[in-house]
Amino acid sequence: MNNLSEEYLPQIRNGDEQARSALIVQYRPFILKVVKHVCKRRIGWSDDEASIGLIAFNEAVDRYRTEYGKTFNNFAFLMIRRRLIDDFRKKIKISQNEADWKDEEEMLYIADKVSSLDAFERQERAAALSEDLVSYDERLQEFGVCLRELEDIMPSHRDTRQMLVRIARNFCDNREWLNDLFQKKKLPLKAMTKEINVSKKTLERNRKYLISLILIFGCEDFTGIRESISFTSVEEETRCVEQL
Repeated sequence: MNNLSEEYLPQIRNGDEQARSALIVQYRPFILKVVKHVCKRRIGWSDDEASIGLIAFNEAVDRYRTEYGKTFNNFAFLMIRRRLIDDFRKKIKISQNEADWKDEEEMLYIADKVSSLDAFERQERAAALSEDLVSYDERLQEFGVCLRELEDIMPSHRDTRQMLVRIARNFCDNREWLNDLFQKKKLPLKAMTKEINVSKKTLERNRKYLISLILIFGCEDFTGIRESISFTSVEEETRCVEQL
């Protein structure tokens, strides 16, 4: 079915509404299957949840990009699930605020459903992050680094760690440097020392740790790792990277 999305999505982005309708028709069984899976009960097209799933799928069609590192089907699944969870949360919030709420069993059912979905969502995120970390470790090894040694090679001084985070982010803004790193498997030290006010010796001494940061910030394959870390300052970025 992913082949269908590859065929229709470019046409839809060019404004072809017939292609959108054709894709939705082909994906109707998929949409209903995802909604049933999330709601854990029988769902028909007359149910509100099916309508939410259809709207969410349409949103996925508009928002999907191959750069996200997911197949369209996975992206659509996540979008439908997220919108259903939002709806469950909205319902329980309304129920808690309504003075005339009388159906306690329904309220408890919704509360239990939200709790179950939250737990399921956390498990899925943890599983996806685990897979990303395995891929990250494999990619690190291409550069002579492995995940388990990051703690040992991490600079002891916080100022140095903060500096390396800033260098890594600036490095990722330079497409030529990134291509050079990925092709030659080594840092373009000569070019870097001309642009960055850091000695070649410092860069060489922290080469492994710097590469580990560059891969996180510069590779679309590790979007999941980046999204699992909440950044608000360079200092927080450093602390989060240390936890990997």
